[in-house]
Amino acid sequence: MSTPPGPQEPTGPESPYGSTPPSYGSAPPPPAYGGGGGYQPAGSPPPNYLVWAIISVFLCWPLAIPAIVFSTQVNSKWAQGDAAGAADSSRKAKQFALWATILGGIVIVLYIALAAAGVITAATTGTTY
Repeated sequence: MSTPPGPQEPTGPESPYGSTPPSYGSAPPPPAYGGGGGYQPAGSPPPNYLVWAIISVFLCWPLAIPAIVFSTQVNSKWAQGDAAGAADSSRKAKQFALWATILGGIVIVLYIALAAAGVITAATTGTTY
């Protein structure tokens, strides 16, 4: 069988339409935009400090909630190929968990000191003299 007469649509590298279209069942081409889809940075992801963030909820929950949010973002950003974003979320999760631990520790020590001094016991037990 020969090629029919008349103009033909070019295919291949010189084609203005691109190369031959992929057959059904083949993998789709990578995205043309810079979304980072499928790109995996080399090495292991930065630590996410999730356990520390969860434990810090019992010490100071207002600071522990952002620590949990940032710690859950680390692995998803790493999987998307955003190594800088994963490192930034890891740093923020560590900072929030650290401040929640420090502030919670100060409150606990202050409570114990006030209870030992007898300031808190009369107010919390309900006894009157």
